[in-house]
Amino acid sequence: MAANEHKNLSSINRHNPKGFETAINDTVLSKSGGTSATGTDGNLEWKNKSYMGVTNYKMQGYVTGATNYFYGEDIADTKSPFEMAVDYGNTAVASGSINPSDAFRIGQGCVILETSSVTSVKGWITSNGGNDITVAICKITPAVGVTTALVPVVVDEITVTGLSNNNKLVSIDETTITAAGLSSGDIIFPMIKEVGGTGSTIYMNLTIQTTTF
Repeated sequence: MAANEHKNLSSINRHNPKGFETAINDTVLSKSGGTSATGTDGNLEWKNKSYMGVTNYKMQGYVTGATNYFYGEDIADTKSPFEMAVDYGNTAVASGSINPSDAFRIGQGCVILETSSVTSVKGWITSNGGNDITVAICKITPAVGVTTALVPVVVDEITVTGLSNNNKLVSIDETTITAAGLSSGDIIFPMIKEVGGTGSTIYMNLTIQTTTF
């Protein structure tokens, strides 16, 4: 009988977990919360991977709209981390670069803890102008001891149209991400530009969600 014990069976002779056949793809088996004092009376359930290993990165800021992209002030500036008054000098992210010392001191910059993927960008934008506004969520990958300027990579670009009133909020709910992959130590940060005009006062309040699965 010992040869037939579950631990001695080959993989082909072992059964799948409870509910495997009807579970949706890209889900993982977990145990729900129970009510007992021992904490052992939960039920097995299949949960979407997007609920596992989730980290949220908050980004807020304001800018006077311009044709070029602008990003957040250095942490030494008294208006950091919210004022985005540094001119990137380009209308396309791939056309410019940022020195390592400037890049890691961006007040809105967030260091990524572990290899992960961006799953969504959620939040709000307002503008007192009616032009299009493009937000670029960017990443840089610093290297120890290297002084070469860094070319940011676009994680995602989102374009919305201002409603000519900062009391009128424009929703952002982005789940189709251009380049979702992030590595441990990457720094992500936002840039903003105004399209079709300049001078609008623009505010943003976003949450970038990542998952390790």
